[in-house]
Parts: sequence; structure tokens; C-alpha cells
Amino acid sequence: MQLLISELAQKETDLIKPDRAYPVWSPYDAVEAADTMLKVLQAAKTQNHA
Repeated sequence: MQLLISELAQKETDLIKPDRAYPVWSPYDAVEAADTMLKVLQAAKTQNHA
């Protein structure tokens, strides 16, 4: 069990490496995602009232 825990801990520290750039997603200017969410919400609303 101790071996598994130490391996998992090692893998977690290897996720982010120094001196590298990583993309960060932002909800700003996500017009297509907002449109998709609005369509899903409207479809759910019409299903609930049917």
C-alpha cells in the first residue's frame, strides 16, 4: 500500500513542470459554448412543460 501511495504522489508532482507554458481556458469570448448551453436549456425547458 505504501508503494502505491508513493507512486501516486510522485505522479502528481510530475503533472506541472517548471519553465513551461500551459493553456488556460476562459469562459470569456466563448460565444459558441454559450449558444450551445442556451439551446440545451431551452430544450430542457420545453421538455419539462410538455
